[in-house]
Order: sequence, then C-alpha cells, then structure tokens
Amino acid sequence: MKRTFLAIPIHPGTEYPALVQRLQRNLEHERRNINWCKTDQIHLTLKFVGDTPDQDVPKIIEACQKVAKNHQPFAMDFNRTGIFGSNHSPRVLWLGMKDEPKALYDLEEDILDAFDGLGYLRDRQNFVPHLTVCRIKQLIDKPFFQQIYQGIEQQTYLHADVNEIVYFQSFLQPTGAFYKTLKRIPLEESK
Repeated sequence: MKRTFLAIPIHPGTEYPALVQRLQRNLEHERRNINWCKTDQIHLTLKFVGDTPDQDVPKIIEACQKVAKNHQPFAMDFNRTGIFGSNHSPRVLWLGMKDEPKALYDLEEDILDAFDGLGYLRDRQNFVPHLTVCRIKQLIDKPFFQQIYQGIEQQTYLHADVNEIVYFQSFLQPTGAFYKTLKRIPLEESK
C-alpha cells in the first residue's frame, strides 16, 4: 500500500523562497504553531489519492498518461495569497493565482473523470488551485498574524511553465512529508 497523489511540480524560483523567509522571520514567535512547507517540494495537487494498493499504481499511471496526451503545456502565475479557515482562525496560508488558466481546470476535470473511472471518486470540495505556504495549528498572537498576512504584497512570486504532471508517493515523518516520484507524465497536445 502506498500513499499517493497526482500533482504539478513547481520550481520555486527566487521570489517565492524570499517571501517564505520574510514570513518566517516576522512570525518567528509562532514557530511551534506554524508548519512551513519546504520550498523545494512545492506542488499544485490535482488529485490526492491516499492509500493506494500496489496493484492499482500501473492502472493509475496509464489513465494519467491517456489524459496527459490530450492536454498541451500551459503557464501559471502565482500572484495572490489567501487563507483557508477564517480570519479569526486561519488553518492554511496559501499562494494562488488572480487569473487561473482554463487549461488547468480542463486538465483537473479530465484527471478527476479518469480517477472516477478507476473507483477513486472525487471529493465534494471545489478545486482551489494553490500552493500551501504553511499550516497553522493555533496562533499566539492572531492580530499580529493578520497584520503580517494583510501586509503581503500581492505580486507574482512564481511563474510556472507546466509541461508535465507527476504521480508521487508521500511519506509522512515527524520532520514533515517528503515525496518520491513514481512517474513523470508529459503533457502532449493531441495530434
């Protein structure tokens, strides 16, 4: 059994790690309450599969390859921040896009259809394309966090040229998750 997910890998560039470092410095007093995602492992999740029997892995890869053949590469600009949870009780700080490409939604919908066909049904949550910056347990100083959050300049922190999707295995450890690539699948425009 493997814990798996399908995602778009994102190269962090330089602006995104600089943003995270600034936030970490400003929120140093919350270090026990905030889990920062490693900037070298950022990705945009298309489908979290979870526990996956070993015999399903080849079927999943084959289904993803069929989907990828019908999608061409596209670009994304991550230029806005948001939170999941409420302003009073934030749970996740994320980086998203003001203008989300239609190509991303088309790819995600086809991926979900393929997984539905394999018995891995979609969940009821709407797709919110984002990169998780950090997960928040509980804050010592909520007003200060809000001040820092609201002070984040809304600009492009990442540009991503998307030319592949990756099927990952996830390993959970006390120091955080790490990921192993099971299969890189290139996007290819249909002939």
